[in-house]
Amino acid sequence: MSMIHTIREDGQETVQRFPKYKPLIPIREVDGVVYVSGHGPENINTYEPLYRGRVGADLTLEEGYAAAAECAKTLLRAVQERYGSLDCIHHMVRALALVNCGEDFTEPEKVADGFSDTCMQILQERGQHARTVMGTRNMPNHNIPVEVEMIFVLVDVYRNKGERNKDGTI
Repeated sequence: MSMIHTIREDGQETVQRFPKYKPLIPIREVDGVVYVSGHGPENINTYEPLYRGRVGADLTLEEGYAAAAECAKTLLRAVQERYGSLDCIHHMVRALALVNCGEDFTEPEKVADGFSDTCMQILQERGQHARTVMGTRNMPNHNIPVEVEMIFVLVDVYRNKGERNKDGTI
């Protein structure tokens, strides 16, 4: 196997997990705490953005809220795919939301509420989390309106179940 297609973890050679961006992986588990890389409002199969533009310029606040809700669904689908169930989430810890704001838009926290509200709807009390929101004017993936990353604690029985074997399988 070529070094371009492998990485080393704990001295073991393994297939990269996130081939779209070679140095990155979408989910990292460390001692029962799971860090999920930022995702925008994207189609889970194609990674194509469902929304584009700046909130307050190209998109309304309501569209920004809906885009943030899609971020929650995308992140939770990635967790479910990795661990087989959302029951793996003991509780969310923290979320960081970056909102692509138009020049006069001053309410990025209301956009991020789409993410938080959706997590609470899906996970109930386990979805409560600390949150940081930042407005910006420069976002990746063809100018997406919002990107969110999250951290959560695993239920003990799921620890290390999402880790991949040497051949890349889970």
